[in-house]
Amino acid sequence: MALGITVVICTYNGSRLLPETIRHIAQQNVSPDISWEVIIIDNASTDNTCSIALAEWQKYSNPAPFRVVKQPKQGITFARKMGVNKARYDFILFCDDDNWLSPNYVALSYEIMLNNPTIGVLGGHGELVYEVPPPSWVSKMSLFGNGAQAEASGKVTRNLVYGAGCVVRKSAYLEIYTFGFKPMLVGRQGKNLTSGEDYEICYSIALIGYDIWYDQRLTFKHFMPKNRQSWDYHIKFFKDGAGSHEVLFPYQFVLNYGCRNLLLFHVRLIRVMLSSVKLFLKLSFEKTLLHPLSDDGKINKLRLIAVKAKIQSSGRYYELKKNFLTILHLKKDFEQNISIKQADNFYKEGRAYSKKIKVLLN
Repeated sequence: MALGITVVICTYNGSRLLPETIRHIAQQNVSPDISWEVIIIDNASTDNTCSIALAEWQKYSNPAPFRVVKQPKQGITFARKMGVNKARYDFILFCDDDNWLSPNYVALSYEIMLNNPTIGVLGGHGELVYEVPPPSWVSKMSLFGNGAQAEASGKVTRNLVYGAGCVVRKSAYLEIYTFGFKPMLVGRQGKNLTSGEDYEICYSIALIGYDIWYDQRLTFKHFMPKNRQSWDYHIKFFKDGAGSHEVLFPYQFVLNYGCRNLLLFHVRLIRVMLSSVKLFLKLSFEKTLLHPLSDDGKINKLRLIAVKAKIQSSGRYYELKKNFLTILHLKKDFEQNISIKQADNFYKEGRAYSKKIKVLLN
């Protein structure tokens, strides 16, 4: 795998957002001894995304290679996978089409990944920037990739970072597929706001022994267009993303709670259901005390939608069980492979040691 860093921007109809995002990438402070490139993945856009991207990059004198690749199959998972396959370098920075990277983001990402070979996914610190001043209830909600992802820089114990501005080790990404990994979440598809695919990548890479990492020095602005501040958008965001729980819960059970069999799976699932029902009852009571059009009333309604989705997902037993067993099988395959490699290395070291002893005795 070539040493360097590839910036991948996956976009669908991003002609309005891309110019500012590309400008921030073109103005990166990258040492000449760091190899890097930029790839735009046009995910079945119907606007002039391709021509806008090429024209914008040409405004700058940045020597980094720049190209646009078309992915006709809609879905951020498919776009990112194509980005990985097209990338020349082992470190892949997934920059969303609304992310404005700080000037040292590329160089610092490269340095962190180079010096920490156990990192599989590296996350940064996003700060929301609004196109127009948001309603106060919007600013109180934390829906999009922003804010600190851990108390301090280092390993993230919950094994996930948001996809915006994250850096993935290509060799780790490709390795999960050698163990039979198949993404269960495809992410956003056009106007469909399904989500959770970035968390699935983090979980799957953590599953095969890599660390998920956060560094607070990696800062970027996350631009929020006016349309993402509407009430209807937030309702759609919660409803479209509800199905991801059926996949993410089993990953959490295996990785974060150490569930290694169906008994522990059932115990954890019951706990999730009980805590969700308890929260639902609490929010339902609070709803009776709040005006539906007040900020707190709107936030309460959104939280109720979210917890209802969680309860519904935890009730889809057979789907959860199937996903749990799939994930557990992936983890066991990895552990078995590691054991075989360790035994093989031990055997080779033993033979080498025996040869040295024979030489000394002779």
